[in-house]
Amino acid sequence: MNIAQPSIHFDDRLMRIIGVPVVGFCIPLIFLGYTLNAGLLVYLPVWVVGTFHTLVYWEGSRFIFIHTRRRFPLISQTTRRIVWLILINTVYTLTACTLIDWVMYSLLPIGPQVSPFQHYAASFIPTITCLALYESIYYFKQLQAALLEAEQLKKENVQSQLETLKNQVNPHFLFNSLNTLAAIIPDDAKLSVRFVQKLSKVYRYILEIRDVQTVSLADELAALQAYTFLLQIRFGDNLRIHIDILDEQLTDRIVPLALQMLVENAVKHNVISTQKPLIIDVLTQRGRVIVQNNLQRRNQFDFSDLDSNLENDSTGLGLANIRNRYQLLASQPIDVIVTTQSFVVSLPLLKSERTLKSERATVRRSGE
Repeated sequence: MNIAQPSIHFDDRLMRIIGVPVVGFCIPLIFLGYTLNAGLLVYLPVWVVGTFHTLVYWEGSRFIFIHTRRRFPLISQTTRRIVWLILINTVYTLTACTLIDWVMYSLLPIGPQVSPFQHYAASFIPTITCLALYESIYYFKQLQAALLEAEQLKKENVQSQLETLKNQVNPHFLFNSLNTLAAIIPDDAKLSVRFVQKLSKVYRYILEIRDVQTVSLADELAALQAYTFLLQIRFGDNLRIHIDILDEQLTDRIVPLALQMLVENAVKHNVISTQKPLIIDVLTQRGRVIVQNNLQRRNQFDFSDLDSNLENDSTGLGLANIRNRYQLLASQPIDVIVTTQSFVVSLPLLKSERTLKSERATVRRSGE
């Protein structure tokens, strides 16, 4: 395994350039008994010595921090890393302080004006300052990276689930559509051409929405109208589909193929005959799009387990697919109402960015 070169993963040059002389200036004044009464020029040698002390402690602590962090890089190892940093830096700071004092104070006519204990204690200030800064920055950067990684994993998981759900959307009506086409070709060539055009439009739409999570209601309705054309050629007046959508809601968003899937389920699970025509209504109401049909089931089954029955049909499609996509995208539920006469599904319309901006502007104007 390749081990990266020592690094702190952020540019600390400015912090070192400013921090070292500032700490070197302050420590003799605060901890070693020096003053500025004689002027800055007189204090300058003390500042130089304090800065040199600080530089040695700072750079040594930085080096120790980098190598300790490489050995204990994880958030879960923070306690162990800090213990090692304290132990190693204590030994380093005491050793460095002793050596520097022995060399410098034997050569320069200045010396500590406090006890040896206070002098050694003061030497830990640069070390503690350095470690506190680097450890805090490293911890928050590590925490930020962990949060970003968790968010990315969450997005990837959602995207994976959406792709899985969208891959289920593979309309089963192709076989029936081809049979219908084969039946009408000998009798009506023009109708056959229109039929092929609508069929092509449906599948082109399916290909176009493969990589999108939501579509405008206008686009969804255009595809639905092409799809219902195919169904009505097949069933004639036995299938009646009414669409009543408010123009101002055409820019709202919806999960792709949701309307087609609901119409498909209605056709698949209900009797369609001259005596029992299937009537499907698609309309908008209070920010939702509603698909409802009269209920005349082909097979009787337990309505309490409706989702399971719809999920386990031969196509693998159903309400669960639509419900899961809404939960992943907007955390908004769909409503299903079943009575002895009707079957109703209500889908929330998702606001487009343009609509949201318009509503915010309206709220701001009303507030003014």
